Amino acid sequence: MSALDVGSDAPTPLDDYRASVSVGEGVDEIVTLDGVREAAAPLAESIRSAGLPGMLAARAATRRFVDDEGITYGAGISPEEGEDAEGRAVPTEPRTWDLDPLPLTFGPQEWTGLERGVRQRAALLDAVLTDLSGEQRLVRDGVLPGAAVYGHDGWLPPAEGIRVPGPRQLVLPAMDLARDRTGTWRIFADRTQAPSGAGFAMANRRIIARVLPDLHREVDLARLRGFFFQVQKALAAAAPHTDDVPRIVILTPGALSEAAYDEALQSTVLGVPVVESEDLVSRDGRIWMRTTSGLTPVDVIVRRVDGAAIDQLDLRGDSRLGLPGMVEAARLGHVSVVNPISSGVLENPALIPYLSRICRQVLGEELLLPSTQTWWGGEPTHLSHIVNHLSSLVVKPASRAGAANSTFGWELSAAERDELALRIQAEPWRWTAQDPLTMSTAPVVTAGGLEPRHVVLRTFAVADEEDYAVMPGGLGRLAIDPDSGAINSLAGAMSKDVWVRVDPAEAGEGEALAVPSPLAGASGSGYAAPAPRVASDLYWMGRYAERAESAARLLRVADNLVDDYAAREGTTGHTAMLAILSAVTEVMAIRPGFVGDEAAERRADPLPHLRELTLEPRIVGSVAYSTHRAVLAAQAVRETLSVDTWLVMSRLERTLRHAVPGDDLQELLMETIEGLLALAGIGVESLVRDPAWAFADAGKRVERAQQTIRLVSSVLAVERTPVVEGTTTEAALLATESVITYRRRLTGGLGGLSAMQAAVNLLLRDETNPRSVAFQIARLLEDLELIGDDTALPGVRELAERVARLDLDGLFVDGRLPLTRALTGLGADLRRTDTRIDERYFRRKATGRQVQWVQWNGGEAW
Repeated sequence: MSALDVGSDAPTPLDDYRASVSVGEGVDEIVTLDGVREAAAPLAESIRSAGLPGMLAARAATRRFVDDEGITYGAGISPEEGEDAEGRAVPTEPRTWDLDPLPLTFGPQEWTGLERGVRQRAALLDAVLTDLSGEQRLVRDGVLPGAAVYGHDGWLPPAEGIRVPGPRQLVLPAMDLARDRTGTWRIFADRTQAPSGAGFAMANRRIIARVLPDLHREVDLARLRGFFFQVQKALAAAAPHTDDVPRIVILTPGALSEAAYDEALQSTVLGVPVVESEDLVSRDGRIWMRTTSGLTPVDVIVRRVDGAAIDQLDLRGDSRLGLPGMVEAARLGHVSVVNPISSGVLENPALIPYLSRICRQVLGEELLLPSTQTWWGGEPTHLSHIVNHLSSLVVKPASRAGAANSTFGWELSAAERDELALRIQAEPWRWTAQDPLTMSTAPVVTAGGLEPRHVVLRTFAVADEEDYAVMPGGLGRLAIDPDSGAINSLAGAMSKDVWVRVDPAEAGEGEALAVPSPLAGASGSGYAAPAPRVASDLYWMGRYAERAESAARLLRVADNLVDDYAAREGTTGHTAMLAILSAVTEVMAIRPGFVGDEAAERRADPLPHLRELTLEPRIVGSVAYSTHRAVLAAQAVRETLSVDTWLVMSRLERTLRHAVPGDDLQELLMETIEGLLALAGIGVESLVRDPAWAFADAGKRVERAQQTIRLVSSVLAVERTPVVEGTTTEAALLATESVITYRRRLTGGLGGLSAMQAAVNLLLRDETNPRSVAFQIARLLEDLELIGDDTALPGVRELAERVARLDLDGLFVDGRLPLTRALTGLGADLRRTDTRIDERYFRRKATGRQVQWVQWNGGEAW
C-alpha cells in the first residue's frame, strides 16, 4: 500500500500551498497562475486525495527507508574520539540524507528541450577542454583571455597534453540548473572536476518508488538504469588498448568522504571497485591495484578527488588523496583518468561570458541553455561593473576555495563592500560576479503542510560515441530554510527525486536490462581478491559483529540471574550470579566491571551497569560500542555489501540508540541478538563464497573462538561447589546457545564423562557444535584455503590438531590447572594467528612524505 493511502476529511494541503506561493516572485514547479502543471497533475491529485495525514505518512516512510538503507551525506573526524583500537578513524555522526517524498516532475516536451541544451553544453565544454589540452587555439586567437584560463587553479600545466582514448575528453560532465522568474532554465554552475550525485539520484528513485508505488506504476517514467549502462560503455571506451576487459576503479577520498554513499552505490551499479590512494601503487609507468593476492593492473580511474590532489609528485605535494606517478602513467597512455586531470578548469566561472561566442565558433550553434549573467574581473569593462554594482551582485572567486565561497553583496556593510572592492581590484583576474538568480520553488512536506522551497536541478551526462547521453531526470536539491535561496549539501540541504514523464510507447526504453555489460567476460573465476584495506575492514566487521553478539548473549544470561538472585544474598544462586558477573568482566574485558573492592556497589546493584554495558557506546567492549564499530567497518566497504545488510545494521543501531531507561533490558538484548542473527544469516545464505566473504567469516571465527575460550576459562575452569557449579555451567552453555544439546546428552548418557567434562568437550572439542572452538578453527581453515593463504594456514592446522588431542581426564586434575593452561595456550595461538593474518593481508602502505605545504580546502557546493 502506498504511504499516501491515508483517508482524511482534513483540508487538502495543495490548496493551502497554492495560496502560499507567490508566483510573482518566482516560478513554482507544480502550480502556476493558470493551475497545476500538466506533468505534475497525477502528483497533485495524489496530494489532494491523501490530505495532510497522507503527506506526513509519506514523509515518515521516506525517512524510515533512508535510515534502513543507511544513506548519509557528510562525515568528519571527531577530535574527541580520534581512532579506535585498530587505528581506524572514528567519524562524527554523518547527516542522514534528507529526501522529500514529492518528486519533481517534467513533461516529455519540456524535458526534451532541457536535455538538448544539456547535451549541447556537454559537447561545448568537451570542445573547450580538448582545445585547452591541445593546440589552445581559443587562447591564441583571442577568443578566451589567457588570464582567465592560466590564472585558474584548475589549470594544471603538468597534465597538459594528456588525452583520453575515444572521441570525447570530458566523459562525465554535470550541470547545476535553476529556473528563473521568467520560467527560463539557466545553468549557473558546470561540474566537470569530479561531479557527485548520480548515485544519490538512483537511491532517491528506489526509495520514492517504494513510498509512492501506485503513482510510480501509474505514471510512465523514463528509467535511470540505462544511464548507468551508458556509463559502463563510456568507461570501457575510454580505456587504453587491452586484450582483456579493462579494469576500472573509482578513486575516492575514503569512507569519510561526504559523498561516500554516492560512490559506493555507483560502484555497485557499475560493478567496479572503490579504491583509495593506499590501494594503488605506481610501478613501471603503470598503475596497479594492491590486492591480498598481489597486484592487478588498472586501466581506467574514475576519480572522485580534485585533479590537483591526484599526484603528489607532479601536482600537490601535500595531498593525502593521490598517488605519485599518476600523471606520468596517464601521459604514457597506460591509464585513463576520468574526468581528465585538468578538467577542473572548466568549472571556472570566468569562462561563462565567452561560452556563447565559443559555441557559435566551434559548434556553429547558438547556446541553447543560457547561463546566469556573469562578469569576470580580468576584463576592464567587467571589472568596472563589478566594483560599481557590488551591492547587487553575487561575488565569487574564479577558483573555488571550498563549499561556501560566494559573497552576497547586499549582505555586506558599506565598509565591507569597500574592502572587497579593493581585494578585487588588486587581483581582478581572480574574481567573478553574477546577477542573483531568483530560483523556482517546489513543495516540500512539513508538519504544517506543504511549503515552497527554492530548488536546483543537477543534470548528469555521459559521453556516448559521437554525442552525449543525459540521465532522464537528475538530482533535485532544495534549500532547508524557506526564506533562503542558499542550497549547499555540506551545510545541509533537502533532496528530491526527479521524474521525467515519457510517451507510453517509449516507456521502458533505454533500460538495457537484458543487455550484457560491456565490462562482462573478464578472464578468470570472477572472484577478485580485495584490497588490503577492504579485507581488513571486512575482517573487523566480522569480529565486531560477533563480539557484539557474544556480549549480548552473556549479558542476557547475567540479567536473568540478577533478576532471580540479586536480592538473595548468601544463597548459592547469589554466589552463582556473582560468578557470572565476574565472567562478564573477564569476557568483555571491562575494567573495573564487577571485580575488585571498587566494584562493590555494582555487585550490590548490578542492573544499571548491565544496562551501560548494553547501551553505552563510550564503553569499549559494550554491545553498543561493538555494534557501532561493526557499522563503521561496513561503511568503509559498503560497495561490497548487500542492501539487506544495511537494512539489518541500521535497524540494529536504532534499537540501541533509541532505547530509553524504562525499556526492558531482556527485550532490548533479545532484539539486538535477533538483529545480529539476521546479519549472520545474510552471510550464510546470501553472500557468494569469494575471498571477500572469507575475510569477513575469518574475523567472525577468530572472535567467536576467543570469546568461547574466555568464557570457559572464567566459568568452567574455576572449581566451585557442585550446586553453584551446576548453575554457572548452565549459564555458560546458555550464553553459547549449547544448553539444549548439553541437557539431552546428560539424559542420554555421557559415555564415562563427568557433567563438567561433557560441557568442556561441547564447547572446545565438538566439531558438530557451531559454537565450539573446534568448529571455529575448522571454518577458519576453510576460509584461509579460499583466500589462498600460505602463511597462517600451517599454524591453524596445528591448532586444530592440538584441540582434537585435548585429554579431558588430564584437564581436570590439580584444581583444573591443566585446563587453565590449555585455554591460555589456545588463546595465545589464536592471537598469533590473528597477527599472521594481519601482517600477511592487512598491511597498509606507508604514509607518503609531504613534499611541500599548500593551504588547501576541498569541497563541493550545490
